[in-house]
Amino acid sequence: MGRKSKRKKASSTAGAGSSPETVMSEAIEPSSRGTIRATEKKPPLPLDSSSTKQVKQDVNKISQSMLIKLYNFCTRRPKANEELSVVVSMFGVHLNRRDIYTMKPKGWVSNMVILAAGKIMMEEEKETNGTVTRHIFSPQFMNKVKCDLNLSNEDSHKTWCIDDVSVFILPSKLGYEIYQCKLIFAPTIFEEHWSCYVLEPKDKTLYVLDSMHDKFSTSKKNLDDATKRRFEELLVLMNPGSTKENVSITLVYADVPRQKNIHDCGIYVLKYMEIWDGSVKWQDKTMPDYEYKEMVQFRQSLLCGWVQHPRNEVREEILKAAGVWGKLS
Repeated sequence: MGRKSKRKKASSTAGAGSSPETVMSEAIEPSSRGTIRATEKKPPLPLDSSSTKQVKQDVNKISQSMLIKLYNFCTRRPKANEELSVVVSMFGVHLNRRDIYTMKPKGWVSNMVILAAGKIMMEEEKETNGTVTRHIFSPQFMNKVKCDLNLSNEDSHKTWCIDDVSVFILPSKLGYEIYQCKLIFAPTIFEEHWSCYVLEPKDKTLYVLDSMHDKFSTSKKNLDDATKRRFEELLVLMNPGSTKENVSITLVYADVPRQKNIHDCGIYVLKYMEIWDGSVKWQDKTMPDYEYKEMVQFRQSLLCGWVQHPRNEVREEILKAAGVWGKLS
């Protein structure tokens, strides 16, 4: 009894003078030299463990399926009473179901889609960088060039004055000096085909970006020449220091990839407006050679981006109607 009592008392005395961690160390991890080591803390699991990666992949799959659901909802053929229903409304432009329907796979992109895309791209650049370096004319600008070209010979060669183009170039209309922009884009539809002119004001070079560039007709060549002349007149109007004698523009046919079908020309123009800057970045081209699947994905990402845009005034209404409200990450 005495021995047991002393052993018990010694044990309780050791416990009173030691922390719980020390007692646990003594009981679990004695060192080979008879000294006591503190229990080492295990390193935290990496954030991207296999289980976390799997969760992210599942979330991405759900988000992608929701985007496809939203895209299919927006691009389904509208009923007669739905055609004018607005799907995108921001920065002063509005796209209804009739316009959005042209963003479906193999759809011929409408004038309003090109106009809205240009406006949104410029506004987003202004919000991000505080200025616009890539000005994008609405298709109406080239409509005026084409209209003037179709007039009698005397009128078609009449030099533009500021009143003819004030809505397109005046700083009071735009909020900035268009001449200070690095690039000026002019998307155009001619003979049922979209292409794009791009002026580089400093170098006085006008590029023709056409995904069917090997199919030039005489009438298209006439439009190219007329557009060159009109841009020379614009340079004089935009820059007071310029004169008709020192604004000669060089016309260059950019070597861009050829489209692989008859319906994606408008999507190519949207890509020009988004990323083209004249630099050779893709082998010997200034634009990537897109596959059909990539063009469909671009249609989807562009449209879904507009609908989900925080500035879209009908965003919540459309997302709820599509059944994806609160389901997109």
